[in-house]
Amino acid sequence: MQQKTERRIVRFGSFEADLREARLSKGGIRIRLQEQPFQILVLLLERPGQVVTREEICQKLWSNDTFVEFDDALNTAVRKLRAALNDSADNPRFLETVPRRGYRFLAPISLPPDLQVELSPVQNKVPDTVSVPPPEIAHSNASRPWWFGWSRWAWIGIAALILATTGGVYWYRSRARFQITAADTIVLADFVNTTGEIVFDKALREATEVGLQQSPYFNIVPDRKTAAILTEMRRGADDHMTGNVAIEVCQRAGGKVTVQGSISSIGTTYLVGLAAIRCDNGVPIAREEVEARRKEDVVDALGNATSRLRARLGESLPSIQKYDVPLVRATTPSLDALRAYGQALSTLEKTGDLAAVPFFKRAIELDPNFALAYGTLADIYWNLDEAELARQNAIKAYELRDRVTDLEKLSIEAGYQLYVTGELEKAVDAFEVARRTYPVSSRFLNDLGVVYGRLGRFGQEIDIYRESIRAGPSSSTIYGNLAVSLMALSKIDEAGTVLSEAAGRNLQSDYLLQVNYWREFLRGDSDEMRRILLQSLDVPGAQSLLLSEQANTEAYFGHFEKARQLSNTAAKLMQSEGQNEAAGVCLAQAAVREAEIGDYARARDLISRAQHLTHDQNVLTLTALVMVQIGDFAKGHVLAGKLDKQYPSNTFIQEYWLPVIGALADLRQNHGANAVSLLRPVEPLDSAAPDEFSTGTLYPAYVRGQAYLVLGDGSKAEAEFQKLLDHRGVVLNFPLGALARLGQARAYVCSHDSLRAHDAYRDFLQIWKDADPDLPILKQAKAEYAALR
Repeated sequence: MQQKTERRIVRFGSFEADLREARLSKGGIRIRLQEQPFQILVLLLERPGQVVTREEICQKLWSNDTFVEFDDALNTAVRKLRAALNDSADNPRFLETVPRRGYRFLAPISLPPDLQVELSPVQNKVPDTVSVPPPEIAHSNASRPWWFGWSRWAWIGIAALILATTGGVYWYRSRARFQITAADTIVLADFVNTTGEIVFDKALREATEVGLQQSPYFNIVPDRKTAAILTEMRRGADDHMTGNVAIEVCQRAGGKVTVQGSISSIGTTYLVGLAAIRCDNGVPIAREEVEARRKEDVVDALGNATSRLRARLGESLPSIQKYDVPLVRATTPSLDALRAYGQALSTLEKTGDLAAVPFFKRAIELDPNFALAYGTLADIYWNLDEAELARQNAIKAYELRDRVTDLEKLSIEAGYQLYVTGELEKAVDAFEVARRTYPVSSRFLNDLGVVYGRLGRFGQEIDIYRESIRAGPSSSTIYGNLAVSLMALSKIDEAGTVLSEAAGRNLQSDYLLQVNYWREFLRGDSDEMRRILLQSLDVPGAQSLLLSEQANTEAYFGHFEKARQLSNTAAKLMQSEGQNEAAGVCLAQAAVREAEIGDYARARDLISRAQHLTHDQNVLTLTALVMVQIGDFAKGHVLAGKLDKQYPSNTFIQEYWLPVIGALADLRQNHGANAVSLLRPVEPLDSAAPDEFSTGTLYPAYVRGQAYLVLGDGSKAEAEFQKLLDHRGVVLNFPLGALARLGQARAYVCSHDSLRAHDAYRDFLQIWKDADPDLPILKQAKAEYAALR
């Protein structure tokens, strides 16, 4: 059966072009447009996203025997067309000038359901897609697009009929021969949004990325890498990346495909398009288009398009069925929440943890079931030393984990093990499963590396960070973590190279300053340390962090009065920034320092102030430690029991801190053998980095050395204290690094090696040559040294 075509209408944005009547209208109101500008519009609409050359326009509009100043006439006609469309040559939405070549139509176009077509009785094949190419796809040899004369709705009917008779076979047979493998990379372009509704900005790209990353085979080029490439192209890192720009970025990134999206509106209906374009030659290989009747349905419709595009790019049906959580569940049905989440990620990338918090909180306010936002916020709070807030958000994310993709579920489960149960080995398992199954992001690799570092497995940690950096430009956090792990293995020069590379990429953060400060401490460059302290005034969140580090440094050299002032100032700054937990930890760390030098009154006062600020796990642990240090064994025992009950599976509580606290209690009561027995199983974690301190303190080795002194075994005591001296890159500026020299001197005395004891006392007193004279431990050390002489 044949039906006659009555009208030929193409819609784009809020415009409607009737090609048969040569009529352009907007919102039902006709817009005056002369014949030649309208003919140019028709030529562009016939080949959307393709370059129509000036020569082609000339041949179409002016015959060979027409005498006209072609360039002037064409420029005038194009100006009139742009004026009718209210378009700009500098920032085009519809008509783009391609220098020295011609023009290209940018916006998505659609055909209304009332477009009548002639159906060929011999047509027996469903075309690759019923969608219209999105903006700026590459050149095609066809002079007219396939969709002229064919109804999109007719093809949908045919496709539905075939699906009804062949079931899921359509998905397999309609797949393009072109396939993406896990070794290939995809550049995800920004969406072209012609609706005028800013809520779609960023939101749809974020949702598309989540949808594509469900696949174990799709490796999305990180935003950090595309931003670096845009800068190389002399474009702003925040420039809108679409069309040919995205193709060039993809080529420079060594990518195989760029996925480009668009959204337009027709009344209250939204048209969402996705296209996959080869990066080597700009040829489109797959297109999908879906409609959403309401704004609230856009994310769901986009999810359907994303799933179909995965099939078109070669992913098998079983794989898609296995890894295909609907986008509304995997992200959020709220576009406003999704937009806030996109802003949060962008802020996190550019400015750091603290500045991103309000955006994540806003996303959660807009959708209280936004699991992804809870999970990422848990990571951020942990980085900010807000352990209780990290725990609360990790629990909420874990409760909602069925609302995310399988990849993000693994991330949330790992976060739950890290921040709630504290089972580090289980967290490693979750991260490693993700690493084996998916092309994971640098964030995943960083989190896995951090866990290895916390467990003291620095070699594995370094391998993970280097893998992340090889994949493309990385965040300041990854560079900082790599430098720290290199310093832990005494590779100070290599750490400097990594930090220089970060500086060369203009990366700056409070954490990078902290790492640079640690390296200068190891190098003994006090001038550079002071410069970094001054620099911290210009980096958000850095001042309080660096003041806390300087407090440790002053205590390392015996300047406890300065250390007290710095810790108090740092804690007040943290409170003013809303970081009460971090302030509490800062004061608790100061209390531990005071207890180690024998100033028990100050230690008790500081730990009391810390408890007034927070009762989180870190402060509770340090309180128990301080109580046994100052001889309040009853309270220490109660707190240790509380830790045991509240954190029965926590790796550090059960396998590190409870043995150390118990050993210290025995040590203060001269039960050296019990202390050694308790600490023997802790030895594999001696170099670990528990969360209560910014550095790895080697506390078990230090306490074990003291226990051997009580037992009169100088040789074994000296070996334990030597661990701290051999691992300066782990202990860094924590005062135990200096006190270990005093412990070593006492071990030599115990072994009756007076010569080496004399040298060890001298080394310690040289470090503390300007120390506060009234420190109890200093007075005792001087007396011991005098007796030795």
